[in-house]
Amino acid sequence: MQTLKVVYLGDSAALRELSEWGDRHGVQAVESSDDEAACAVVDQTAMSASTRALKRLRERHLPCLSVSRGWCFLASAVGRGLNPVV
Repeated sequence: MQTLKVVYLGDSAALRELSEWGDRHGVQAVESSDDEAACAVVDQTAMSASTRALKRLRERHLPCLSVSRGWCFLASAVGRGLNPVV
C-alpha cells in the first residue's frame, strides 16, 4: 500500500476531523515544504487569509482542496488503496 502524503492548512474543527480520519486510514500529514505531498487541504479561514504558507503551496502548483473536496479525495484514495491519481 502506497502512503498518501497531504498538507493540512488551517485549524477548523472540520479540518481536524479530516486529519484524524486520514491518520487512522494511513494518510500521512506532512509540512508544506514536503515535495512528495499529493495535495493540500485548506480550511475556509486559511483559504481567505492568503497566508504565506498558502502562497508557497500555490507557487509549487500543489492542488489546494477545500475540506469537503478533501473528504472526497481522501475517501476515494483510501478506497483505492492509497494510490491516488492527481
